[in-house]
Amino acid sequence: MQTKRFFLQLVCVLSLTLFSLQNTFAQVEKLQTAISDTSVPFQGKLQQENGKYRYDYHDVYQSDSLAKDLQASGYHGGGPSWLGIIYGAFKLCDNNLIDEIEMKVDVTGVTFWSANKEDLDKIGRIVSTIKTNDELLQLAIDKANELGIMQ
Repeated sequence: MQTKRFFLQLVCVLSLTLFSLQNTFAQVEKLQTAISDTSVPFQGKLQQENGKYRYDYHDVYQSDSLAKDLQASGYHGGGPSWLGIIYGAFKLCDNNLIDEIEMKVDVTGVTFWSANKEDLDKIGRIVSTIKTNDELLQLAIDKANELGIMQ
């Protein structure tokens, strides 16, 4: 009797784990789509400056800011948090683009520079996708925590 109960518990745990993995893969696929699909909306500010392109994202000034929610979870809520979230999102996709871009973090936001406008467009699409999907946001935060860069 105990063997059957243990087996049923094991099947339940394995089923939940498999469901969770499938959901994670589906969410990561959404991030990968955001990177490559130019029809995905862009969030943030992109401008040309000194022969390079500059992308700024300051969540604290957005009408749909997540700063208070992030702070309630023990994070900074401003630029340091968003650097971690964006970095975590790219690492979830196994995409190293974020390592090749010059970046700066300040209290309220993050700034990225690149000679390639499309690289910065990808970041803006990732931010937009994360902002509309709580599961993706959490996955990016989890990855950033795993990497030790979430603040």
